[in-house]
Amino acid sequence: MKLRNLLITALCALAVSAGFTSCTEDENNSWKDGSKVDLPQYRAFILSEGTMSLNNSHLFFVNPQTDEPYETDIFEKQNGIKLGDTANDMVTYNGNIYIIVNVSKVMYKLNGSGVKLASYAFDETLGEPRNIVAYNGKIYVTCYGGYVARFDANSLAYESKVATDPNPEQIVVYNNKLYCVNSGYGAGHTMSVISIYPFETIESVEIPTNPFGLQKGNDALYIQSYRTDWTVMVSRFNPQTNTYTEIATATRMMADGDKLYLANSTSADWVNYTTTLSVYDEKTKITDAWNLTGTGANAITNGNVYMIEKNPYDGSFYVATTDYYSNSPVYHFSSDGSFISTFSAGGINANSMVFMQ
Repeated sequence: MKLRNLLITALCALAVSAGFTSCTEDENNSWKDGSKVDLPQYRAFILSEGTMSLNNSHLFFVNPQTDEPYETDIFEKQNGIKLGDTANDMVTYNGNIYIIVNVSKVMYKLNGSGVKLASYAFDETLGEPRNIVAYNGKIYVTCYGGYVARFDANSLAYESKVATDPNPEQIVVYNNKLYCVNSGYGAGHTMSVISIYPFETIESVEIPTNPFGLQKGNDALYIQSYRTDWTVMVSRFNPQTNTYTEIATATRMMADGDKLYLANSTSADWVNYTTTLSVYDEKTKITDAWNLTGTGANAITNGNVYMIEKNPYDGSFYVATTDYYSNSPVYHFSSDGSFISTFSAGGINANSMVFMQ
């Protein structure tokens, strides 16, 4: 064993001196354990929530260098079971993937190939899981029973819960605190602020009625909430003063540093859609057009945007649309907005995408 370690060390030193990538990641290929599929080191996964009550949520692998998706659901291929009913949210943490399946009331921990490592079934007390965030060895999940539940990220063992206002939705970590918006199933108008150490609710802050979305930027939080006419208001929330200001109307948003990318999809008949794209700059407080070009841009402005994601490794964007009954098309754009390619998400209502190396 010592001889083998010495040999590996020597080979790594040679590789580094020759200008190659460090051996650390190549040597530690535990993310491949149990995989039935030979996946590349550079990976992307798309989660599609499907249609409620049809048990048709999907997880698809996509090669981010070629935009070529694996031909079947990678979760079902690797584990021999379906993902479940209405997969709401997905995050990566320490090389693993965590997925919340809302109606099925289950959370999965997968390795970097989509192989199931652990799962947790939510009881009636916690209620349906909604959204998820990972931080400092823990997984935090908003639950419709009126709680944020904490789990050990390694074992997925349940540890504790704190009460929120009714029906907590999206959750973020900001300045070592947890923030989640509470929809109250249409009647709520609060955001819960939760300390992590100790794990307890600090306060309930008033925000616009019927909130459902929450993103964090460098210096602010961004809230999505339904107006009485079902248009979606975006507000900038200042965590230092607990105050908010309306900044836009948008049905989808994605925060990245000082920029908030917005898509507002509207329809008079729930069939034909028009989408306006914009970008809010946190530093200047100005909203400008988000200029995407090419074939994909035309499809998006005449579609219903359901997902906006940014690849942290190359700065490119992936935007998915939906018609609520067929597999979502995904449009890939470079960091400057130029159209690259399009492919199928492999499932209905693609809602999130993660990237791994």
